[in-house]
Formats: sequence, C-alpha cells, structure tokens
Amino acid sequence: MTLVQTLNDYLETSGESRRSLSLRAGLNAKAVADILNIPGLQPRHTTLVALSDAIGQDLSKLGAEPPRTYSDLIAEARDAGNKSLSSRLGWLCRNADWVPELKVVCKQDVIDFFDRHTPASFNLSKGSMSTYRSMLVAAVGSGQSRQRSRRIDDICGVYKEAHEAIRESDLPVSARLISGSFLLFLHDEGIQPGQISADTLAEYYRHRIEVSAKGEAQCEKHVREIASLLRTMSKHPEFSRFGFTSPSHPFEDGRDKFGVCVSELVSLLEEFDNRVAPWATGQMSRDGLSRTEFIASLDAMEKPASEKMARLRAAKKKRHARSGKPKEIGAPELMASKGFLTGKSRWADKTLACRRGYVISMAKAIVAATDVVPETIDELTDPEFLEVGAATLADGNKSDYPSGYVSSVLKAIRKIASDFIGRSAKDLAEISDLIALHNPGFKGISPRNRAKLHQFTEEKIFQTMNLTDTVIMNVNTEIDRRRRLQGRKTGTLPAKVDVMDSDLIRDVMAALAHDILMSRAPRSDNVLRARLDWVSWQGDRARLTIPAIEVKMRGKGDADLPIPLSERTSRLLRNYLEVLRPRILRPEDKQNPYLFPSQGEKAQSKHFSTLLKRVTRLLERHVGVSIHPHLYRHLIGWIWLKDSPDNLPKVQRLLGHKSLQTTLDYYAELDETLVLDEWQEKLNVNFDATSPRRGSTRSKK
Repeated sequence: MTLVQTLNDYLETSGESRRSLSLRAGLNAKAVADILNIPGLQPRHTTLVALSDAIGQDLSKLGAEPPRTYSDLIAEARDAGNKSLSSRLGWLCRNADWVPELKVVCKQDVIDFFDRHTPASFNLSKGSMSTYRSMLVAAVGSGQSRQRSRRIDDICGVYKEAHEAIRESDLPVSARLISGSFLLFLHDEGIQPGQISADTLAEYYRHRIEVSAKGEAQCEKHVREIASLLRTMSKHPEFSRFGFTSPSHPFEDGRDKFGVCVSELVSLLEEFDNRVAPWATGQMSRDGLSRTEFIASLDAMEKPASEKMARLRAAKKKRHARSGKPKEIGAPELMASKGFLTGKSRWADKTLACRRGYVISMAKAIVAATDVVPETIDELTDPEFLEVGAATLADGNKSDYPSGYVSSVLKAIRKIASDFIGRSAKDLAEISDLIALHNPGFKGISPRNRAKLHQFTEEKIFQTMNLTDTVIMNVNTEIDRRRRLQGRKTGTLPAKVDVMDSDLIRDVMAALAHDILMSRAPRSDNVLRARLDWVSWQGDRARLTIPAIEVKMRGKGDADLPIPLSERTSRLLRNYLEVLRPRILRPEDKQNPYLFPSQGEKAQSKHFSTLLKRVTRLLERHVGVSIHPHLYRHLIGWIWLKDSPDNLPKVQRLLGHKSLQTTLDYYAELDETLVLDEWQEKLNVNFDATSPRRGSTRSKK
C-alpha cells in the first residue's frame, strides 16, 4: 500500500479533513493536500514522522507512487497533438544524455541543465534558449511543482546527527554542501561510519554517475572531496563519537599511470637535485666544481696584483655588493670549457621543474616495464633504458590525438645525456633515433588544439572578439539589479561601485585580461605577472610594455614587447586602476606591484594566478568553446589567417616570432581549407563573370 492510499483510507475512515490533519500534525495547512494531489511528491522524513504520530501508523516505510518518466511526458504530448513540446522534450533528453524510459521527471533537473549551459552551447539565440527553457520547465513542472529528490532532511539516525554536527562545526561551508548526499547514501545502504572503505567510495562514485546530472569528472572531484572530508572527520575531536574511518579515494593518480612510488627513485632524484639542478642553473660545473671554487682557481692563477690594483678590485667588489648585482665572472667561453652552463643556455626555474618531471616519468616507465630501478642519471640516459621507457610511456599516453609528450621527454633527457653526462656520439645518435621514432608527426599546434580551433566558426569568432563587451554588459546589469534592490530597502540609490563585490571586480579583471590577450596574444605568464610599471599612457591610450627579459626567446639587449590597447580597453583599464583595483586589494597588500593582484589571505604581493582560468570559463559560457589560455595565441593567428593566408608575415610580427619559419611551422598546415576556400572563391568569381544565369541562354552575335 502506498502513502497516498494509506492517507486516503485514514481520512475516509476517520472523517477528518485534510486541513485538520495537517494542522493537528503541526504542519502547513496544505501539507496533506499536497501529498495527495501532487504526483510523485516525496515528503520529508520529519513530515512523515509528524503524520505517523497524528494517525497512529508508521508512514515512513510505505511505498511511493510510481514516478513519471520522460517517455511518459513525450507520449502525453504526442497524444495531445503537441508536436513542438514532444520534439523539445526529445531534444532535452538527447543533450542531457538522459534515457527517456529511465529518467524520472524532475523540474529541478531541467532547471540545473539550463543553468549549466549557454545558448552558444547549442547554437541557439538567447531568445530561443529562453523559449526552450520556459516551455520545458513548465512541462515537467505541471502537476508536480514541489517534486524533489530525496535529501538528508528526509532521514533520521546517526547520519542525520553527523550532518547536524558538520553544520555546527568549524568546517568550511563546502563541507556542509557536499556531505549531505554522501551521508544519505550511507544511510540507504546501511553502512556504518566504521565500515566506510575505498570500496564504499567506489560504489558511491558509481551511484553519483547514475543519479547526478554532473559529468564523470565532476563526480570524481566530488568523491575526492568526500575522501578528504572523511580524513578530517576521523581526526576531528567533534566527530570522534561517530567513529568515521579515513579511506583513500578509489581513483588512480593521473600523474602516476604506472603505480611506481617516487620513494623508489630516491637515489636518482638526489643526484638530479644535488648535481644536475646546480649545473643546469649555472651554479656548478658538470664535474661538481662550484662557481666560487672556479673563481678562486682563476684568482690563484693570476699574477699578484699591485697595491693600487688590489684596492681597485676591492672597491669594485663592494660596489657590486651594494648594487645587489651578481658578480661578473670572466669570459663565458672559459666557464663553458670547464663544464658550466652560461647565459641563455642556463635553465629557468620552470624549465628545471618540468624536466625533473620528465626524468621521474621516464624512470617510472622503466621500473614499470622491467622492475629495474635506474639509480643514477648515467643509467637513466643509457639508450637501452630509454628505449624500454619510451615504449612504455607511449603505451601509457595513447589517446584519440597524437601526442608529443614522449618526444619531449626524450629531448630533455638527450640534453642531459649530451651536456651533463657527456655520452658518446653513438649513444646520442641512438637517442636521436628514438626521438624520431616517437615523433608525433606534426609541427606546431597539436591535433587536439587544432580541433579546438576548428570549433571557432565565423559566429563564434565574432562572439570571442566581443566577449569583453558581453561580460561588462552582464556586470552592469547585475550592478543595476543590486542598486534597485538596495534602493527599495533603504530608499536611497547607492553608487555603482558600492554594490560591486570581489566577484564582479574579478569579472572586470578577466575582461581586461581577455582584451590584452586579443591585442597581441602575449604568453599567459606575461599577462598574469604584468606589473603596474609596465603600463604607460599616451593621452587617453594605454600601452602595456613587457620587458625583453620577461619575453620568451628574448633577452638583455633585445627589443621590449609593446602591447597597445584600444580606446575602449584603455577606458576600462583606467577605471579599473583608479576605482576597482584599490577596492579589491587587502589593507596589508596596498604595495602589491602586479596589475592583477591576488586576493588570497596568505598571498601578499602575489599575482592573481587563476585569472586566465576565469577568462576561459567566461569564454566557454558565452561562446561555447573550452580552450586552454595558451591557445589564445593560436586563436589570433587562426582568426587572421582565416581572413587571408597572405597574412602569415603579419601573424609573425604580431605574435613576436623571430623567424617566419616558426610561424610557418605552427600555422602553414593549420587548415588546408584556408587556401582551398580562397581558391574556391576565386573559381566562383570567375564562374559568375563568365557563365550565363541559370535558365537563360547566351545571345549569339
């Protein structure tokens, strides 16, 4: 017997009205009427307990009415002759990946679907998207406006108490938000806090995939957060009475495809950190001679200096110490001959960290394939070791698109083999052969990123170029809404800037960053680390000048990289600098030198490191294409070349490539249709000029 049947039987037998029963149970006057009238309504546990006490029967274990599915809705629409609604319900199921026969109708699911997507995702106009939304929300909400999924509020017992303890604890707000669905799952499965294991989390992940509208990646992220929450709760004194365990999440580390622990590579990494790293940064020769020792040896070989010369050298040394500049050291050729890296051949910190990661990847691949641990850099760079490791890496990194990862790893290790170890020409030739063997077969832009660029149709290019206007318009709309709301409450309309919170200001920062990227496509790091003193003004126009030493492939003596900004962007920048940036800075960080400062509590004098992720999220929301920030450089080249392949030299100058060959490597094979389209247009022009109109004949003379 169902809940509805039980309540109807009670009301018929007792003669009590629905309203009376609701009030006697301490509920809203329409509570019982809603349960009886709204198909599929799932009352909260507290509601069922109150009604159970009122009628003297346990209602919490009764069956519910059979839920309606989308196939039921589609059939009802067809029977009613509403082809438009039937078609759009099918469209909804296809785009949401719902199986109509299995997916239970829920109004909130539809609302969430439209909240997660933008018109650009489906190539719809804003008006069409609004029409789809209103029609479908109304359709699924008809007769079931209060239908909802089961929640933590619907249960009692240990997990209800645990959830209340989380809400009252000092744990982050996010803990409250993510814990409810997991605790409800544990309650329904009959799993006690002390029985939670990695298998439990794996089963919960499968459950989330089935019932959640989120994708697999988001479900995995959620379960990882649950595992972290369990670790915290297992150690937190406020939760000791529950006895929660602390299992690991069931997912492999995406960075460790081979199941090899870094602790197995201790000897190899000690040599890298203590020998290779100092050599790579120019602090030590490959033979272990430090710069200080090298200078001392040079001094020892010099003839004794006169008293005057000794005083002169001492004064120069003091002057260098006061200036903070590194001491100049003799001829670079002499240092290089002693095994030191000098000038531009030295590795930057980011390069060093990247190549250390390559060494770890190759070593893990070798261990996974052979159970042999390379303990020294000399062993790792042996061509026989590398052959096995490269093949294993290639197998572990297969995907739908060819990847240059294995080739990059081998190139980095060849550099170490050549410059640090000093391997023979025969060994280096074998490593070069391996690099050629694992060459992905493309130059420049990877096929994966090329496929991304193909998503930028003419319409999406237009939307991308106008993204800043779209973002600022949305910011202004939200400002106006907040001002009206506050004006109604206080009777006074506040100033625009007074209703702007940090989130709105970050959107303005993202809009500015987008415009800077579109102006000349500087590298991501140059935008993130842009400094206030890089900005200069010529009248009302701003210019961002990136020092040559901060630009890839440039150095001291090379030209700086200027980025002139449009009048519109300059106005936005001035308003940001004078009004918005001071508001987002924390009081203790007023001297932050960066154009886009971080707002983290512990990030004093740091830059806003996640700014470009915000930019790409806005791009995906308004344009419908998800890209990596670095792809902005290729996007600009793509846009200009779509206009005409003859723009290749201009693209070279815009992107700051020193050689046209670099530009050719990246863009010449980007899309052969660029040339083919232009040729087809040429053919069409000639055809239109020489051919008679259809249906007509050429006059004879």
